[in-house]
Amino acid sequence: MEAYGIPSVSSLLVATGQLADLETASKRIADTGVLLLEFALNEPASERATHAIARMNFLHAGYRKAGKITNDDMLYTLSLFALEPARWVEKYEWRKLTELELCACGTYWKSMGDAMEISYSNLPSSIPGWKDGLHWLDEMEAWSLKYEEAYMVPATTNKQLADSHFDILCINVPAKLLGPCKKVVSVMLGERLRKAMMYPESPQVYHDTINGVLRVRKLLLRHLALPRPEIMRKHYIPSGPDPSTGRYNAVEYLSYPWYVKPTFSARWGSKSWITRLVGRKLPGDDGNKYLPEGWLHTEIGPRGLRGKGVKDMDEDRKRVSRKRGGCPFALA
Repeated sequence: MEAYGIPSVSSLLVATGQLADLETASKRIADTGVLLLEFALNEPASERATHAIARMNFLHAGYRKAGKITNDDMLYTLSLFALEPARWVEKYEWRKLTELELCACGTYWKSMGDAMEISYSNLPSSIPGWKDGLHWLDEMEAWSLKYEEAYMVPATTNKQLADSHFDILCINVPAKLLGPCKKVVSVMLGERLRKAMMYPESPQVYHDTINGVLRVRKLLLRHLALPRPEIMRKHYIPSGPDPSTGRYNAVEYLSYPWYVKPTFSARWGSKSWITRLVGRKLPGDDGNKYLPEGWLHTEIGPRGLRGKGVKDMDEDRKRVSRKRGGCPFALA
């Protein structure tokens, strides 16, 4: 969520009107999640990954050409994807990432920045090149922290965006618990981002309780949790398209059931009863409103862009495919 603390980013997202109501905002989040998971969890040079990258580039292209999304905005957002997982793991999980894992993160996200045609001219080694993913990651972190210091400042659009995402995050929380839930979220944001989003400081008891619970969780994971067998592993993306339609269906959903097929388990499984209890929508509710037939990569995004940009995507996918799968530092 750190990018939402940058006024140039939050003001554009608010101006698009995609946060006008919960359903519209949830559709944007669902589309973002689909694209991220498609290019992150499929083979880098696969058709699904390159299609997702090409669609993302198309959706950004108009704003970038108009100067509404700057290269610095893109670079900062990329830095968050590259850096935040390691920060989160170090803070909340039972061990830190190893240097090898960090190097892999840097290598992967450097290649993604190349695919998105993000300029690295602000980084010291942009001309001579980087030795490896760790070297690139170190320079990204130094630049990213300076960028935050300069541009992560309070703005009403930051708060609008934060409120919209809070409503979606806590959509299944009973009304009486929304206040405490917001205080918990405020603790997790961190000081600088919390101030930029104009959220009040939570009472110290929330900090102490959350930190205590997370410390206990670390100990339990370290000493009691066994490696998860394959049969228990969570799958975040469909293994393939629906054979009868050629479309892909979401595996799960957070708020509204976008792209989820109304199977028996989706409508009558254990999770569905909780959803019914709090009065939320289930897959198949309201007919085709939540697109239960699934998605094609050319349709992801705002309704006005559904099915548009096919030619641009084809050309961009060819460009991306030529460079995916290789080491982004090979010629450095």
